[in-house]
Amino acid sequence: MSLAIVGLRKFWTRTATVVSLLVAATVEVLYFVLVGVSYRSASSGSSGIDKPTVTWLLTFPGAFEAVISIVFAFFGLIALIYVATASGSEWSWGTLKVAVTRGQSRWQYTVATFASLAIVLLVGVLITFAAGIVAVVIGASIAGLAVGNPVDPSALAGVFFKLVRCWIALVGLTSVGYAVAMVAKSQMAGIGTVIGYFVASIFAPALLPDIVKEIFKYLPFSTAVDSIGIAGPPTTGAAASATALDPNVALLITIGWLIGCLAVASISVERADISG
Repeated sequence: MSLAIVGLRKFWTRTATVVSLLVAATVEVLYFVLVGVSYRSASSGSSGIDKPTVTWLLTFPGAFEAVISIVFAFFGLIALIYVATASGSEWSWGTLKVAVTRGQSRWQYTVATFASLAIVLLVGVLITFAAGIVAVVIGASIAGLAVGNPVDPSALAGVFFKLVRCWIALVGLTSVGYAVAMVAKSQMAGIGTVIGYFVASIFAPALLPDIVKEIFKYLPFSTAVDSIGIAGPPTTGAAASATALDPNVALLITIGWLIGCLAVASISVERADISG
């Protein structure tokens, strides 16, 4: 626990942490504001605009799921890069070597470092979620829509559990970049791998045979998306749910990927030569 606290202090002092959170929150706010502007600009709110989707994005309670979905998409990509960069810096900055020289257990340090990053991600999820709620209110105001009740008690309990699922999904997904950076001892290897995998996970399934699509359903990105349990806009939710895994099954698989990636990272660090 003490190693995780030390790691948390280390990461919070880095400019990259604050910058990453600011970028994620800013992009998210701009997204919802631009949706509101686009809707307002459309003639009678229907020219070139998918009204059900806009309503889902800018009115509560549907906007809760929309915000969580956008948090996962925007903050998730930034989190992948951030975690890969932070873990790779353990080698380039020599902090891992210093910790081992002082007698710290290698595997404990590896796990504790990721635990610190997971806490940073939790704070990031909460900050970007709060920014998204504010952005929805602004976007709805610009669009001229009735925003609904953002503090509806009947909806908040479900929102809390989906936020927790979103955080677990992000932690599981970023563990892939963490493992790659630790094994390769390189920030760039981790960043390149996670960006390439992120893009491939979005576009490849549509271009591949059905048997390969079935395999993609069980890979980290797909299971992380499904584990949150968000159906999506009314116009796409039914089609998406037909190919998605059950959220609880996806959550278990995501946790399995997390444990596996941490095991790979820990074994790699245990066997690595860091004396040079």
